Parts: sequence; C-alpha cells; structure tokens
Amino acid sequence: MHRPTACKFGFRQWTGFSLIELLVVLAIVAVLAGLLLPALGQVRQRSDRVTALSQMHQIAVGLAAYPADHGGKLPGPLYPGQMPLLDPTIDGRLVLSLAPYLGLKVPVTPQLVPLFIPPAYEKAVTAGFMQTARTYVMNMAVPSTDGTSVFNPWGSAVTGIGQPFSAGTVSGQAWAFSDADQLNPRVVGAPWQANTPTFIVHGAKRLAVRFDGSADEIDESELAVPQP
Repeated sequence: MHRPTACKFGFRQWTGFSLIELLVVLAIVAVLAGLLLPALGQVRQRSDRVTALSQMHQIAVGLAAYPADHGGKLPGPLYPGQMPLLDPTIDGRLVLSLAPYLGLKVPVTPQLVPLFIPPAYEKAVTAGFMQTARTYVMNMAVPSTDGTSVFNPWGSAVTGIGQPFSAGTVSGQAWAFSDADQLNPRVVGAPWQANTPTFIVHGAKRLAVRFDGSADEIDESELAVPQP
C-alpha cells in the first residue's frame, strides 16, 4: 500500500510504508502463522488417521470374508510383524492371504501395496525403508473368553507351530492387528523392531482392527501381553 502526499503542483503522489509500519505488518503475519501452523498440523494428523482407519476397515472386510472359503479358519500361520510388500513366494503375510478378497492381483515380482501403508507411517520413514517395513503387528496372544488361558489365533509362521483358529472362537472385542511402532508392547524386543517407526505415528493412540471388523483407536493397556 502507499499513502498520498502533497506536491508542489497540487497533485498527490504515493510513498511506501515506513519502516515501523513494515515491522508491525511482519509481526502480525508471524503471530498469525504461529497460530495457524499447529492447527494445520492437527488437521493433517486427523486426516491421516481417518484415512488409516478407512484402509484398516477395508482389510477387516477381507479378513471377515476369508474364513468362508477356508473351513471357517482365520488366515495363517502368520508372522507377527506384517509387511506391505506383496511377495508371491513368501507365505505368512496377511497381504498375500487376503489379496483375492481385497481385489489385489498377485504380482510376479514383489510389490508394495498402498492399502497396507498408513499415510502417517509413510511420512515417518524413508521411501527405501518401506521394502522391509512392518506396518502392522498381529495379536498373537489373545486371552480366552474365561480369562484362564492365552492362545495365538493365527498360528506362527516363525516357529511353524500352531495353526489358525476358527474365526468363531475368538472374541469379537479382541483386537486382531494394530499399527506398529517401536513403543508398541507387542513390538518391543522383536527382532524386526527396528523396521518400525520410533514413535506412535497417529498421535497419542494407536489404531487397531478388532475381530468384529471394527477399526478404531486402541488403549495402550489392551496391547500388553495378557497373563493367564
């Protein structure tokens, strides 16, 4: 902006802002930016969380459809840390087991599946890291409905011990899998711990899919390994 001043011919001409005025404007802009940036960050975080929940719900739909074609059994045996890399030569990965139920074509060579990569997770790691990343952790220790024992509903692809349980034997309120990070009690101490982010990528709480097909935030206490 300019302000008018008188000249000798009786006309007005415009001069620029004074230094003080410029400093005041810059100070106002800085204050507004300081107020808006945290709000924008929160909006992005909420957007990423909503997208991640939508992706997890899609996976849950495939998980619910799987037993009908496999004698009522859940997918498995599975690895506890699940990768988004769809490799036709490696069993034990949820992405391969559910591919037909998620409209995924199994490739000839390994390919990353965006559905298994939460947006916040992708922002938290480098692109090359995704080839070995674990984006989800399976619940390999579910308490029985009477609380007297703990069982692995998926079977273990690591040890080769155990087979997947019938979907109907697992409580619908138990969580099936959650997003993975190095602070997750089910990840701490795992040999693949370094292949997860160092912090909770979705804010204060993690996200999880339950056996009833719902996808939502999960309390930290639910992630602790249950004691029979």
